[in-house]
Amino acid sequence: MSKPHFLCIGAQKAGTSWLYANLVQHPGIWMPPIKELHFFNHLFVPEHRSWTRWHIQTGVNRALKWHAENNEKVDLSFIKYLVELGSDELFTENWYRRAFDRPSARDKVVGDITPEYSTIPEPGLAYLRQLLGTVKIIYIIRNPVDRALSQIRMNLQRRSIHKPTDEQWNEALESWDLVNRGDFKTYVPRWESFFAGGDLLFLNYLELKNNSETIIRTVERFLGVEEFDGYTDLGKIVHKTKQMDIPAFAAQRLEEKFGPQTEFVKNRFGNSFIE
Repeated sequence: MSKPHFLCIGAQKAGTSWLYANLVQHPGIWMPPIKELHFFNHLFVPEHRSWTRWHIQTGVNRALKWHAENNEKVDLSFIKYLVELGSDELFTENWYRRAFDRPSARDKVVGDITPEYSTIPEPGLAYLRQLLGTVKIIYIIRNPVDRALSQIRMNLQRRSIHKPTDEQWNEALESWDLVNRGDFKTYVPRWESFFAGGDLLFLNYLELKNNSETIIRTVERFLGVEEFDGYTDLGKIVHKTKQMDIPAFAAQRLEEKFGPQTEFVKNRFGNSFIE
């Protein structure tokens, strides 16, 4: 069975795109050309199903365009592989296996980076463990308030809203998905109950931001691959959201809403994950 050796399960707006952009450069690591396969969350988080199929098909279109623009010779087997990934039979076990069934993946450490995996419930974790067996898990932890604010900015900017009204701020603050993506207090113990400590790597987003080389070396050791000195994006922020003025009431609501999460992160990982 073709399957990943490691998963990066989040958190959203905590540097997972940075990790993907760099690890795909490592000669000993292979990942699908579409970041975020959404296999497990599609199956076990029904609220995500309204957009997961769109995400895969959009990713396939981008990969096809990139291949056409960056290769003089068309690789028909790669085109076939992409077309199958975007077919109607998405999110089956066979589809997930096919995502990793490429000649270039053989004899390499294979990964799947999908931040939404952190949100799957216990039945989903049991299924994931049964399907993948021993798999390494990477979880990037970010200050809960900062992470939530970055998610709000991203969502508003995707709607071309750059100066939100108070009503739009209130709507964003009450979004179900805002809490769902950043519930470290629930998700960290849940994943720890299914995976041994040696198979879990928790990374500090602030250290990733301020000392990216240390973080990438930590990841390499965790995955058991040799150090690679050819990364081109270590100092580059990927998918950075634009700054936005935050009303005082919104800042206060975020502090209140995510206060328990902040306390959990402090107690579990230390102040360095918050400051």
